[in-house]
Amino acid sequence: MSNKLIRTITAVFAFITLALVNPAAPRAEAGAESAVIASANHVFDEALSARDIAAMDTIWAHEPYVVAVHPASKTPIIGWDAVRKSWEATFDRFAEISVSMQDPQIRISENVAWVVGLEEIRGKLKNGEAAGFTALTTNMFEKIGGRWLMVLHTTSRVPL
Repeated sequence: MSNKLIRTITAVFAFITLALVNPAAPRAEAGAESAVIASANHVFDEALSARDIAAMDTIWAHEPYVVAVHPASKTPIIGWDAVRKSWEATFDRFAEISVSMQDPQIRISENVAWVVGLEEIRGKLKNGEAAGFTALTTNMFEKIGGRWLMVLHTTSRVPL
Protein backbone atom coordinates (compact mmCIF):
# COMPACT_ATOMS: atom_id res chain seq x y z
CA MET A 1 0.00 0.00 0.00
CA SER A 2 1.44 3.42 -0.93
CA ASN A 3 2.37 5.99 1.69
CA LYS A 4 -0.14 8.40 0.12
CA LEU A 5 -3.00 5.91 0.55
CA ILE A 6 -1.94 5.09 4.11
CA ARG A 7 -1.85 8.83 4.99
CA THR A 8 -5.25 9.34 3.39
CA ILE A 9 -6.86 6.39 5.19
CA THR A 10 -5.30 7.57 8.47
CA ALA A 11 -6.80 11.03 7.91
CA VAL A 12 -10.23 9.51 7.27
CA PHE A 13 -10.15 7.49 10.48
CA ALA A 14 -8.98 10.58 12.40
CA PHE A 15 -11.93 12.53 10.97
CA ILE A 16 -14.38 9.76 11.90
CA THR A 17 -12.97 9.62 15.42
CA LEU A 18 -13.21 13.41 15.85
CA ALA A 19 -16.76 13.44 14.50
CA LEU A 20 -17.81 10.73 16.94
CA VAL A 21 -15.97 12.17 19.94
CA ASN A 22 -16.90 15.81 19.25
CA PRO A 23 -20.52 15.91 18.06
CA ALA A 24 -20.49 19.72 18.40
CA ALA A 25 -18.01 19.90 15.51
CA PRO A 26 -19.32 21.40 12.28
CA ARG A 27 -21.64 18.94 10.52
CA ALA A 28 -20.17 19.60 7.07
CA GLU A 29 -17.85 22.02 5.38
CA ALA A 30 -19.58 24.94 3.74
CA GLY A 31 -18.81 26.30 0.33
CA ALA A 32 -18.95 25.53 -3.34
CA GLU A 33 -16.36 22.74 -3.21
CA SER A 34 -18.32 20.97 -0.48
CA ALA A 35 -21.43 21.17 -2.65
CA VAL A 36 -19.49 19.56 -5.51
CA ILE A 37 -18.41 16.71 -3.20
CA ALA A 38 -21.98 16.27 -1.95
CA SER A 39 -23.14 16.08 -5.57
CA ALA A 40 -20.46 13.51 -6.47
CA ASN A 41 -21.51 11.44 -3.46
CA HIS A 42 -25.15 11.64 -4.57
CA VAL A 43 -24.21 10.64 -8.13
CA PHE A 44 -22.50 7.56 -6.70
CA ASP A 45 -25.64 6.62 -4.73
CA GLU A 46 -27.75 7.13 -7.88
CA ALA A 47 -25.41 4.94 -9.96
CA LEU A 48 -25.56 2.23 -7.30
CA SER A 49 -29.35 2.51 -7.01
CA ALA A 50 -29.71 2.27 -10.80
CA ARG A 51 -27.30 -0.70 -10.94
CA ASP A 52 -25.53 1.31 -13.67
CA ILE A 53 -21.97 0.15 -14.31
CA ALA A 54 -21.44 2.84 -16.98
CA ALA A 55 -22.25 5.51 -14.38
CA MET A 56 -19.83 3.82 -11.95
CA ASP A 57 -17.19 4.09 -14.67
CA THR A 58 -17.62 7.87 -14.68
CA ILE A 59 -17.62 8.48 -10.91
CA TRP A 60 -14.66 6.22 -10.00
CA ALA A 61 -10.98 6.93 -10.63
CA HIS A 62 -9.54 4.18 -12.84
CA GLU A 63 -6.43 3.79 -10.71
CA PRO A 64 -4.60 0.79 -9.23
CA TYR A 65 -4.95 2.24 -5.72
CA VAL A 66 -8.75 2.61 -5.53
CA VAL A 67 -10.37 0.52 -2.78
CA ALA A 68 -13.83 -0.87 -2.04
CA VAL A 69 -14.96 -2.74 1.04
CA HIS A 70 -18.53 -4.02 0.81
CA PRO A 71 -20.62 -5.24 3.77
CA ALA A 72 -19.84 -8.87 2.89
CA SER A 73 -16.18 -8.27 1.94
CA LYS A 74 -13.58 -10.38 3.69
CA THR A 75 -10.67 -8.32 2.35
CA PRO A 76 -10.28 -4.92 0.72
CA ILE A 77 -10.89 -4.93 -3.04
CA ILE A 78 -7.98 -3.03 -4.56
CA GLY A 79 -7.53 -1.60 -8.05
CA TRP A 80 -10.12 -0.32 -10.52
CA ASP A 81 -10.49 -3.60 -12.43
CA ALA A 82 -11.24 -5.55 -9.23
CA VAL A 83 -13.51 -2.82 -7.86
CA ARG A 84 -15.47 -2.67 -11.12
CA LYS A 85 -15.91 -6.46 -11.10
CA SER A 86 -17.19 -6.24 -7.51
CA TRP A 87 -19.87 -3.76 -8.62
CA GLU A 88 -20.83 -5.98 -11.57
CA ALA A 89 -21.22 -8.89 -9.14
CA THR A 90 -23.33 -6.74 -6.80
CA PHE A 91 -25.57 -5.65 -9.66
CA ASP A 92 -25.93 -9.28 -10.80
CA ARG A 93 -27.26 -10.28 -7.33
CA PHE A 94 -29.90 -7.55 -7.05
CA ALA A 95 -33.13 -7.13 -9.01
CA GLU A 96 -33.66 -3.78 -7.24
CA ILE A 97 -31.53 -1.66 -4.95
CA SER A 98 -31.93 1.76 -3.37
CA VAL A 99 -29.12 3.53 -1.53
CA SER A 100 -29.27 6.94 0.12
CA MET A 101 -27.09 8.77 2.61
CA GLN A 102 -28.76 11.24 4.93
CA ASP A 103 -26.80 14.11 6.47
CA PRO A 104 -23.39 13.34 4.91
CA GLN A 105 -20.38 14.71 6.79
CA ILE A 106 -17.88 16.20 4.34
CA ARG A 107 -14.23 17.05 4.90
CA ILE A 108 -11.88 18.45 2.26
CA SER A 109 -8.10 18.62 2.47
CA GLU A 110 -6.38 19.93 -0.64
CA ASN A 111 -7.12 17.40 -3.42
CA VAL A 112 -8.76 14.77 -1.18
CA ALA A 113 -12.25 14.79 0.30
CA TRP A 114 -14.17 12.26 2.31
CA VAL A 115 -17.80 11.79 3.12
CA VAL A 116 -18.98 9.89 6.19
CA GLY A 117 -22.56 9.00 6.98
CA LEU A 118 -25.24 6.43 7.51
CA GLU A 119 -26.71 4.90 4.39
CA GLU A 120 -30.04 3.18 4.08
CA ILE A 121 -29.80 0.21 1.73
CA ARG A 122 -33.01 -1.42 0.53
CA GLY A 123 -33.58 -3.85 -2.27
CA LYS A 124 -34.65 -7.16 -3.59
CA LEU A 125 -32.30 -9.95 -4.59
CA LYS A 126 -32.88 -11.70 -7.89
CA ASN A 127 -34.19 -14.72 -5.96
CA GLY A 128 -36.98 -12.47 -4.62
CA GLU A 129 -35.59 -12.15 -1.09
CA ALA A 130 -35.85 -8.66 0.43
CA ALA A 131 -32.64 -7.01 1.59
CA GLY A 132 -32.33 -4.01 3.84
CA PHE A 133 -29.95 -2.59 6.38
CA THR A 134 -28.31 0.58 7.63
CA ALA A 135 -24.60 0.97 6.95
CA LEU A 136 -21.81 3.20 8.19
CA THR A 137 -20.20 4.40 4.99
CA THR A 138 -17.07 6.31 4.08
CA ASN A 139 -16.58 7.56 0.52
CA MET A 140 -13.32 9.22 -0.43
CA PHE A 141 -12.77 11.37 -3.49
CA GLU A 142 -9.60 12.65 -5.11
CA LYS A 143 -9.46 15.65 -7.41
CA ILE A 144 -7.97 14.32 -10.63
CA GLY A 145 -7.85 16.44 -13.78
CA GLY A 146 -10.21 18.96 -12.20
CA ARG A 147 -12.87 16.33 -11.30
CA TRP A 148 -13.67 14.76 -7.95
CA LEU A 149 -13.47 10.98 -8.49
CA MET A 150 -14.12 8.22 -5.99
CA VAL A 151 -11.03 6.37 -4.75
CA LEU A 152 -12.46 4.62 -1.66
CA HIS A 153 -15.84 3.22 -0.71
CA THR A 154 -16.18 1.29 2.51
CA THR A 155 -19.46 0.15 4.01
CA SER A 156 -20.20 -1.87 7.11
CA ARG A 157 -23.56 -2.86 8.53
CA VAL A 158 -24.67 -1.10 11.66
CA PRO A 159 -25.29 -3.79 14.31
CA LEU A 160 -28.93 -4.35 15.21
